[in-house]
This record gives sequence, C-alpha cells and structure tokens, in this order.
Amino acid sequence: MKALFIILSLLLTLPLHAQNAAPSGQTTPQDTVTQDGLWQGKFNGGNYMVRCNSIVALSKHEYISDGVARVVEVNLTLNSAMIVRFYFLEPYKPESGSNTVGAATQALDKAKGLFEQAAGRVSPDLVNPKVVKNYPASTHAHTIEFSLKDEARLNAMYGSLERSFRTGQGRSWTE
Repeated sequence: MKALFIILSLLLTLPLHAQNAAPSGQTTPQDTVTQDGLWQGKFNGGNYMVRCNSIVALSKHEYISDGVARVVEVNLTLNSAMIVRFYFLEPYKPESGSNTVGAATQALDKAKGLFEQAAGRVSPDLVNPKVVKNYPASTHAHTIEFSLKDEARLNAMYGSLERSFRTGQGRSWTE
C-alpha cells in the first residue's frame, strides 16, 4: 500500500517554478509574522495550526522509497501523541543505468497510464497531490500528513517552521 501511495502521489506531482525561502528572520507574502504564538499553515489539502512553544523537534530529510520515488520529508514532533509530516515526492531518477531502473520505469509508466485513465473518469482536477490513506493498513494513529507539489514550497514552509521553533513567534504560512 505504501508503494501505491507513493506512485499515486508521484503521478499527481507537477513541476512548478522554484521559489526561494526567505532568509532567516525575514518574511514573504506567503510567510507573515503573527502575534498569537501560533504557527498556521494553509495548504491546498487543508490547514494546520500549532502553538509554537509546543514544538519539541523539527526535522527534514530525504530518502528513496521503493526505488521509484525521491521523498523529501519534514517531521514536526509535538508535546503530544500527534505527529505531523509534510512531503514532497518526485520520480526517482538514478544516475546509473541498470535493469532494475528499467523495470521500475516500466512499472511507473504503466501505473501512470492506468491512473490517467481512472482520473479522466473521476475528475479532471486531480493535479494537486493528496495523501492517500487505506485505513488501517497505511496510516498511523495520531499522524497528520500533507503532500506539497513543489520542493521549493516545502523548503519555504520548513524555514517558516524553523523560525517559529527558534523564536516562539507565531507565523502564518500559505502554500
């Protein structure tokens, strides 16, 4: 199921023009300072709000999942059982040619074709990546997940979270 989530998320990911995160301490129209001590994220797939002083840890890392997807993941650990994850996914493009790469590419192309057929029957507006969950197999209790379609936006969001985490100052960030 995890591989299906990654493949479907990849198929929904469209490249956008890169945007740079603001230097530390600065704001952009998408990242504004607030006086309420809350970090609020407004995403295409929903909203998330957290009190800045309840953030215990913040991490960003990158990995290859199932040999077909490059994942950049931001994790937010809180003073609660809740875990928040933000993802950017794109097809993995290994630098060296191998039979495994060819098989993975064929599988991805076939899945993409099937997805496009199904998407055309369901909705023409399936261009924004969405987290796909298959209860209870592919989700963890107390986990909130968002998928962003642009790595630069994920990096900008991480910068906003980091500034809130370091300063305790509220911010409002918009995807």
